[in-house]
Amino acid sequence: MSELRGCSFPDDLLYWPENHLWFRRDGDGLLTVGITPLGLALSGEIILYSPKPLGVELDPGRSFALLEAGKTVFPIKTPLTVRMAAANPALDPVATPLNKDPYGVWLARLAPLKWDEEQGALHPFPAARAEFERIMDVYAFSDPASFTPPLTLEHLRDY
Repeated sequence: MSELRGCSFPDDLLYWPENHLWFRRDGDGLLTVGITPLGLALSGEIILYSPKPLGVELDPGRSFALLEAGKTVFPIKTPLTVRMAAANPALDPVATPLNKDPYGVWLARLAPLKWDEEQGALHPFPAARAEFERIMDVYAFSDPASFTPPLTLEHLRDY
């Protein structure tokens, strides 16, 4: 397990830092996806989760779900071409369990449709570390306990 500024990053997962997501490739070929502790800290307390319908196919950059924290709604995008295979029923109707266990509570299970061509969008923690550090620097993030989330993440589009 790696740690960075009070956030844990299991070594057996892959990461997409720009959207604060972790991915685990399971034995059935599906990807289990969740949000990192940094993503939770930046968004504030997650209240609601609205996934896309099962079976929908999505191109990279498309949203597979929405998360709501207070009055802010965040699209949760995929870096890969995928089909929505499952949404976590534990987050319906309220997504608050996600706030307590970011690696135990997953968002979705996605079927990668072009894994061989697109898997390079995901990185083990050592390769993703510099990007996570850069994002933490943008927000002056030192640790989850002392961090106050911003009202919006909109300005990150330009980073």
